[in-house]
Amino acid sequence: MNDWVGRPELNAYLARQRWFGESVSEVAITEVRALEWLSDPAEGLGVRFELVVAGSMYNVPLSYRRQPLEDLAYGFIGTAPVNGEEFYVYDALHDQEARGILARGFVDGDSPADTVYSRLEGFALEADADSVLLSAEQSNTSVIVGDSLIKFFRKLGSGRNPDIEIQAALTLLGSEQISPLLGWISSGDIDLAMIGVFQRSATDGWDSALASVRALQDDAMRARDAGGDFAGECERLGSTLATVHEQMRETLPTSTWGPEEVVTLVGRLNARLDAALAMHDTVATYVDRARAAYAAVDSGAPIPVQRVHGDFHLGQTLRTTAGWKIIDFEGEPAQALKDRVRLDSVARDLAGMLRSLDYAAHSVAIALGVEDNEYIDDWVRRNRTAFLRGYGYEATESAVTLLRAYEIDKALYEVVYESQYRPDWVHIPLRALHRLL
Repeated sequence: MNDWVGRPELNAYLARQRWFGESVSEVAITEVRALEWLSDPAEGLGVRFELVVAGSMYNVPLSYRRQPLEDLAYGFIGTAPVNGEEFYVYDALHDQEARGILARGFVDGDSPADTVYSRLEGFALEADADSVLLSAEQSNTSVIVGDSLIKFFRKLGSGRNPDIEIQAALTLLGSEQISPLLGWISSGDIDLAMIGVFQRSATDGWDSALASVRALQDDAMRARDAGGDFAGECERLGSTLATVHEQMRETLPTSTWGPEEVVTLVGRLNARLDAALAMHDTVATYVDRARAAYAAVDSGAPIPVQRVHGDFHLGQTLRTTAGWKIIDFEGEPAQALKDRVRLDSVARDLAGMLRSLDYAAHSVAIALGVEDNEYIDDWVRRNRTAFLRGYGYEATESAVTLLRAYEIDKALYEVVYESQYRPDWVHIPLRALHRLL
């Protein structure tokens, strides 16, 4: 059996991947747990899941081939011996034949003992369905197989993945506001992947918003008059989120935060503020005002809490002919599982979308090389208002204070992210902090 520990090839491959969360140029792999073969390498192609520990644990399905394939060059990792024979090794998700083998357990339900394919009642994947690897590199890797979408989780942890847990509950409830879950792959208490309905005719919410903002570049038109106005869609999206939140309350745990829990919340917000300050000196300008905004959260008013989306933004929404659908309930993948499943206020999701609308508008300004202007600002204000109106948000003093605290927290998170990955965009969250504080 091959062991990648101590060898540079897999280290180098991981370091090039966006889904790899360790911010180092060279990765120290300390353990590789290879699961049982899904196909026998003795027959020319071996495929299996390999769980690689390099700081955190990562899901790296690999395909082992006797002969190299030139069109798989991007996914090539290196050569490795299996039972005394040298094989060419690829990231299996870049290998179409290997992807079919990874999905085969959803066809017949047959798999090794340590790789379990679970299917909801009535679902079986069509045999020999073509697969397409989605090109967008995110924290996970998605593959379209027939009319289904398989999302392979890259960063792993013990315990039920929230995306599976929440979507299973909403699917069984009959929610029409999500893409139904069909099944998942797990090994012991570790979830490796999930499969759901692929919304083939859907438009990504982020792309829809960008198209609307671009329509504003004719200075003779204001946002409210533009043919690309997005406010109606935003209002419907707010209503969709309100319905999903209600469905989550119906099927998943709820509670109420009292004074002690609010103090704990403020402590978490301040800890994230400290982390942002350590990453970006400009945050120092806002520290005192941010702490004051957090301290203003009303500890005397009980705060209803529940399971929430946890990472809600335009990219987690799909516009279909049947209306908006919300996807990807995994929360922030970089966070520990205990943080992603913690009950929280719905204000976290509201703040996430408000920040996303701001991002959509100002990212277009960056892409087109234009200065922020009144039309951009008007678009943001108009769509924020429409989204909250559709949600049914009641702007009481305590609710406004709480939402503002979550928006500040989200903007600080964005400052850290942009400082690391897109320095040219860091002025977007910094501008938001200036507005909020």
